Formats: sequence, C-alpha cells, structure tokens
Amino acid sequence: MNDTFFIEPSVPSRVLYSELWRDWTRPELTVPTVLQTSDAREAAVAVARAVVLGHPLALPPPGPAHQAAADAKMLTIPGLRCADWADALAAARSGASGFRLTLFTSGSTGMPQAVTHTIETLARAIRIGRGHAKSVWGLAYDPIHIAGVQVILQALFNQNPLVLLTGKDSAQTVVTLRDEGITHLSATPSFYRLLLSPGETIPTLRALALGGERADPGLIARLGAMFPAAKIRNLYGSTEAGTILEAEGDLFSIPESSKDRVRIGDGQIELHRSLLGDFAANAPPELWYRTGDVVEIVSENPLRFRILSRDRDWVNVGGEKINPGEVERHLLACPGVREARVHGRANSVTGQILCAEVVAEPAFSEPAARAWLAERLSAVKIPRLIKIVTALPRSRTGKLERPI
Repeated sequence: MNDTFFIEPSVPSRVLYSELWRDWTRPELTVPTVLQTSDAREAAVAVARAVVLGHPLALPPPGPAHQAAADAKMLTIPGLRCADWADALAAARSGASGFRLTLFTSGSTGMPQAVTHTIETLARAIRIGRGHAKSVWGLAYDPIHIAGVQVILQALFNQNPLVLLTGKDSAQTVVTLRDEGITHLSATPSFYRLLLSPGETIPTLRALALGGERADPGLIARLGAMFPAAKIRNLYGSTEAGTILEAEGDLFSIPESSKDRVRIGDGQIELHRSLLGDFAANAPPELWYRTGDVVEIVSENPLRFRILSRDRDWVNVGGEKINPGEVERHLLACPGVREARVHGRANSVTGQILCAEVVAEPAFSEPAARAWLAERLSAVKIPRLIKIVTALPRSRTGKLERPI
C-alpha cells in the first residue's frame, strides 16, 4: 500500500494514511459537523474522516450566503475500534454508520440548496479492487462538489494517493501529471480543453473521466491523442443524485439495471426519486425528477441520446429557440478557437441576440470563423457578436459560467 493519502505539489508536506490512522484511533475525537473552507487538503481530510468515523458533515461553499449553515457545533465521538484499514473501510462502505454528507447546489434548478447523501448515493460509481492497488488519482474538482467528493472516495476506498491539480496553469498541470505518476483523472471538459497541448503525449494515464458539462467528440478525440493509453469515459450526474450514466463517447444509453429509475421524458432526462439525496426542504413532490438536461434522441431502438444543454441555457431569438451548445460545438471545431462560450443577450427587437466569446489562437480569424459557421448552421444560429477574450469565467466546480 502507498502510505500517501493527499499530495499538494506546491506544499512540501503530505498527508499520510498512517498519520490519519493514529489520529482517528484515539479514544475520543472532537470533529466539525459543518466545514466551510476553501482549503482542498482540509476538505479532503474532513470528508475521509466523516466517512471512516461515520459522522455527519456539511460542506457549504465559502462566502456569506452560507455563513449561517457554517455556524454549527463540534461533535465529540469515539475513535475507531477496527483492526486495520481494510476493516475500517469495509465498515464505512456497509452504510451502517451515521455518515451523512450535505452538499449544496447553486439553487438555479429551483431545487433546495442543501442535499444530503448517504454512502450509497456517493459511492454508486466507485470501483474498488486489486486492479486499483497502484492507482494515483488527480483531484481536479473542488472537493466540496459532489464530483470532487467521489474522487476522494475513489482514492480512499482503494488507499490510493490523491494529488491536487487545481490552481495550476496547463504547463504546471502537465508537469504534475508526469512527476506524480498520476494514473486516473476526472475533470470537466473545460479543464481538459485548457490542459490540451499540441504534440504533448502522456502515456502513463490509464483512465480519464469527463463530467459536469457536455463533452463533444472532437475533445474526446484530442484527449485520446494526448493520453494514448487511457480509457476515456463520459459521465453524467448531478449534485442531487451523484453519477448516473456513463458512455465512451458523447452518445449515452440507459443500462438495463437503471431502466426503472432513469428515463427520457419530453426531451429531458428524468430520475426516479429513489436516486436522489435527501433535501432539507421542499422535497420533490413527484415520483420523477426533471433534471433540466435536454437531450437529442439519436436512435429509439436501442435508445441512444446525446446531452445538449440545460433547458435554461437555450436562447430565444425572434421566437426561434437556439441551443448554445450546438453553436459552441461548431465553434470549438473551428481553426484557431481554443475555447468558446455562447449565450444570449437581451435585445429590444428580437428578445435576445446570440453572442459568443472565444479564447483564440493566433490563427483565428473572425471572418473565417463566420464562414465556417455559415457552412454548418442556419443564419439565425450564427452569433451576432463574437468577442475575443483571454479567459472564460468558471464556477467553483470548474464549469463555464453562463450569464443568466
């Protein structure tokens, strides 16, 4: 077993499993039930401690909006009474303890902000076994986001090292991937687009997962070239339910084991209430929860579908609804475009106009880009305004932020 639990490359010290064991097997511990922090190391240790010791924990985002939730008492609990790590982790996976983890959504879906999960929902997609004995995980998600929590648990349950990758530029990240021997990486498509380096190959990575945003085939192909030994998975999930579906490309299907709990209704993904965490208030009144994720049905039998965008992101231009994800997909394939964001802006005549921001390479030409789009899209889908920017805004979870 590798004794390292958490590595922050910019800091010389590491958190060791043996150190955690000594701390957590003391006769008695006082632990927080709520942790509001921007320190990834502190959050990762807190999540692991809550899982192993079996106590409740809430992780509100930093900031005054969630300060009231952060004002909670400490909890005094007995230390571990297990023979070794294997026994402790097996007990944690059983779900018999008092572990509950409360995470917070943005509230933009209309659902309550606080969602409480058990180990069952958090560990749904975690893979455990001897094949992971030498895995090294990169942590590219915020550890207080559900995707970050799932990466932490993936490393913890296999007693693997976890290497922090946030707060670095692409060149530093590539160096860390090589120096730390990272074998598994899960991140947003936005993270991977920044990471891509022409001509760079890293053969040591064995598995890549994309989640949190729509992943286009072009990005997946470029990742395959940069990481030639990696199996690439495209994941679909949410803060309310955790990871639900996976695909090798951009076409998803619903496995037999999930057909009674996942469905497509009125062009959106719907989840059975049994897949969701517990909500602090205003629990979904219906048996099926509409996620707001719009899909395009590619085939009916067998069912295959492509995730397009959130329903709230669509832009209404003169009565015609436009999917910004479709326009972004073509912009990202345009020569000279490294990143792109498409959104609507209020207009007194048409209701909204379509706008685009691009992070461009020297080869980019706006007239050439407009000609490129005109060959692939109808005129109404070509952005009225195209602005070159140095960077696109991202949320704390690594996703592109879109104007509301």
